[in-house]
Amino acid sequence: MIAVALLALASAAQAAEPRPWLCRDKPVFSSGQAMSYQLTTKSSQWKMFLMQFSPGAGHDGFDITTTISGSSGGRLASGQYYAVALHRVGGNWVCPGDVDEEHTDGAISRLCFSASDGGACSVKFVVTRAR
Repeated sequence: MIAVALLALASAAQAAEPRPWLCRDKPVFSSGQAMSYQLTTKSSQWKMFLMQFSPGAGHDGFDITTTISGSSGGRLASGQYYAVALHRVGGNWVCPGDVDEEHTDGAISRLCFSASDGGACSVKFVVTRAR
């Protein structure tokens, strides 16, 4: 009986764990220099995950290097990053329904994540060269 209860608790905890490496859309950006980012979100139900790829590593080769909650800005070391914004629905983390990428002058990457395909931009993530 105790083993069944522990198994149920482990399953529930596992369901609530964010797994951004499972999302099919993982936009990538890179720079040989340090970068700055600005994250703007309309809801606290979203989190941004930045990952780097290491062949043979766990999580299909992806390691989460940075997790960003709420609207904020910061710096990133030079390198290549995969970006995924997940949103919480009930007790589960869900991949975005749509990701739009813009490449404009002055920005390394501009990403817009939406909850549904063709939906409004719920998370905007802009990466520029660090100053």
